[in-house]
Amino acid sequence: MKTYEFEKKSLLDKLKRFFGKRSVSERIVYTLVFIIFCAFAFPYLYMIFWCFISGMRTNDAVSSNAFGFDEFMPRNYIDVFSMLNVNEHNFLQMFLNSMYFCFLGPFLNITVTSMMSYVTAKYKFFGSKAVYFVVLVVITLPLYGTGTAMYKLLYRLKFLNSRMMIFTSLNGFSIYYMYFFAFWQGVSKSYAEAAEIDGANKWQIYFKIYLPQAAAMFGSLFLLLWITEWNSYATALIYLPKLPTLAVGIYSFKTSMTYESRMDILYAACFLSLIPPLVLFVCCNNALMNNVSLGGLKE
Repeated sequence: MKTYEFEKKSLLDKLKRFFGKRSVSERIVYTLVFIIFCAFAFPYLYMIFWCFISGMRTNDAVSSNAFGFDEFMPRNYIDVFSMLNVNEHNFLQMFLNSMYFCFLGPFLNITVTSMMSYVTAKYKFFGSKAVYFVVLVVITLPLYGTGTAMYKLLYRLKFLNSRMMIFTSLNGFSIYYMYFFAFWQGVSKSYAEAAEIDGANKWQIYFKIYLPQAAAMFGSLFLLLWITEWNSYATALIYLPKLPTLAVGIYSFKTSMTYESRMDILYAACFLSLIPPLVLFVCCNNALMNNVSLGGLKE
């Protein structure tokens, strides 16, 4: 009982310390911002909670009263691994497919993009400026306008319905090139010059001097790319119909006849699909927050 009172008093002390040194107008602004934040956050938090509860209820209970809290059946979170099947792929196989493309794809994309932008930003050679303008033109092209040509190219390369599709991530011509290009130009050459005097070669300068300074940017961009890939539906449906990802599998289950009889399994699958992004965000939160101070000497 004493521990609870101490924790409660400590929380009040933190609130007093936060508001104590602020004017009345600042307190009003902070309060309004907090209320607005809660108003926007509540629907999303409620959807997650409702999805979790619905995934533990029986199908009859969900069908009769979608917002009820009765007739719980937690076994749904186990049955989803066997009942959710798309093209002979169960939930676990689709989950592993998503993990394969979500982790390896963004990693390859960021690695190639950072190297390509580093070379054009730090070294002046014939055509270095042309590369920048080529990337600028490529990222302005309409995505769906090149879809047919891309499909034919991947078909001839035999990348369709194959894990070889991961090599399409080796693409330095993306908007992330601009992010890295601006970052590399802002980092001082003092570190590299000092390392070069000590005998470091070009690779050592990049991996041991410049790359650690971009760790925060790597973390934040990896998180954004990972979430984009995790939620990607159209790309996986068009190019990987025989290797369905979790997004394709859940939507296919939703539109199938099974959906009408097992809505509880659908909600359980939706909630399980929310766990990896939340865990990854918690793990990468520090890198994402530290991106506002990228570190290193600036020129």
